[in-house]
Amino acid sequence: MKNILTIILSLISITLFAQNFSYKADVEKVEKNGFNKILLSPEITSKLNTNFYDIRIYDTSKVEIPYLLYKEDIIKEQNLFVEYKIIEKKHNRRYGYTRIVIHNPKKNKINNIVLRIKNADVRKRLKLNASNDNRNWYVLKDNYYYNSINSYENTSEIRVLNFPLSDYEYYELLIGDYFDKPINVVQAGFYNLIEENGKYSQLNNISYNVVDTLKETIIAIPINGNYIDKITFDIDIPKYYHRSAQLYIYNSKIYKKKKKAVKENIAHFNLVSNSGNVVNLDNLQADTIYIKIKNNDDVPLKIKNIELHQLSKFLTAELSSENSYVIKFSDKKAKIANYDLKYFTNIIPKNLDVIKTNNIEKCVKAKKESKEDNLNVNNYWLWIIIIFVALLLGYMSYSMIKDKNK
Repeated sequence: MKNILTIILSLISITLFAQNFSYKADVEKVEKNGFNKILLSPEITSKLNTNFYDIRIYDTSKVEIPYLLYKEDIIKEQNLFVEYKIIEKKHNRRYGYTRIVIHNPKKNKINNIVLRIKNADVRKRLKLNASNDNRNWYVLKDNYYYNSINSYENTSEIRVLNFPLSDYEYYELLIGDYFDKPINVVQAGFYNLIEENGKYSQLNNISYNVVDTLKETIIAIPINGNYIDKITFDIDIPKYYHRSAQLYIYNSKIYKKKKKAVKENIAHFNLVSNSGNVVNLDNLQADTIYIKIKNNDDVPLKIKNIELHQLSKFLTAELSSENSYVIKFSDKKAKIANYDLKYFTNIIPKNLDVIKTNNIEKCVKAKKESKEDNLNVNNYWLWIIIIFVALLLGYMSYSMIKDKNK
């Protein structure tokens, strides 16, 4: 009897609690047998729950493939910073400039130079040249202006000088001093932003609305449930700016049985001329994010572009080039997958091929049905199970009575 009850409960659970994923996407062809990483695009992650549990991999035989979910770590600036040796730092009072030569011995491809400058209340004009022999110089960036920023926390400040991607061995920085004392540049290097970009997936087709008022600018960016880990600003004019800004969202809460939008502050940051203007977040999800910039008595900033990024997420699984795969995802009732693979992470190679997905579409089973239709379907299966159980119990009762009479 216990075995029969177990079977009955299993049938009911399968009928009522089967996973019902709303979307599916094809996985691109696997080139190498073994472990591969399936990149989850923002279009996919935006439809997953907060912990990314509701996703599965299936092969052509509809066999579920075990996987490990991997998310890139937030990259710290110190891990990306590569320090370069300053081989010359000389103040030429006669010509009114300070000459700093930075050596890039491996000819790394770079698009920025980072300077750590001791605090000083000054305004300087800079020019950047480049060379492969430390003799013949070519201009990279002209008419760059450095405005000092009052800091009450640090004795030095970081300035990022961006320029077109190049691979010169030497970089010459000319700082116009005009017979004044030079600024004190204590460190030089670059941020390996190429490596950083590989850690992030950029959100596509992002639009935003900018409203300038007398003292502030409000920017509204619809993100439609996407997860955001980084925002970058590309500001055109003015040349010199230092604006405080605030990022916030609105959450819906029930107050006195009524739905009310409540403002939630997420981050405070500064937008500073000739800096990276990057805001790091932590898996922020919302329908729309808002940014308020305080202009005070200055003209509003002319924003050239805003980019949104999320830390890349992967499914690591053992795949075959002779098979094809599909991922199904988005089910609010799904629980975390419990695979034995989590005990064998040490055998998975670090450098794996990355496979992308395409053809995201709704699952046929995910079509919206009316409550009445769903109720009829559930009742249909429940009546089948009840009839089956009744017949089974009737047969067992008849057998027991027959045995008792004997």
